[in-house]
Parts: sequence; C-alpha cells; structure tokens
Amino acid sequence: MRYFAEFNRVRGDNIRRAAHRLRRLGLDVSVLAHRTSLEIVRPAGMSWTRFIAAIRAQLQPRRGAVLLSSENTGNTFICSFAGNQPGRFQRL
Repeated sequence: MRYFAEFNRVRGDNIRRAAHRLRRLGLDVSVLAHRTSLEIVRPAGMSWTRFIAAIRAQLQPRRGAVLLSSENTGNTFICSFAGNQPGRFQRL
C-alpha cells in the first residue's frame, strides 16, 4: 500500500535521514519535491501496528507530528506529540 506523509519536526530535523531510517526498517521511501513530505510504500508482510510504530519513531518526542494519507483507501491519519493524546494515530 502506498502512503503520503507530511512531517513536522522529525528527529534531527532532517527528512533525508528520516527516509534513510525508514528504508532500513524495510519500507520503500521517496522524498517528494515538498521537502517535508515522503512517499512511503508499506510491504505486504508488514503489519499496520509495526508500520505506524516506524513512522512514529521518526518524530521528535515533544513537538513532532505527521499527517499520513493512504492512496488506496483515502483514509487520513494524524499523529502529534503535542496535545492530550501524544503519539497516538487518529483517523481524520
């Protein structure tokens, strides 16, 4: 499945390093022209729980956030470490 992710405050403030870390976890990742966005392909054998854990691990623990959109289903999820439910993926 293919996803598009818009990151705000990744660990180390470097989207290319975040893409490299995701590749090491087995994801197919491309940096898009918009410098804070990634195209991510989740392998068929990777569970949803493991996938979102990999995405969440790229965020800064206090202020990081990501908007994740699925190309196949059209579902959009947001995960933010700010607010009253930090680090939890919520469907919009």
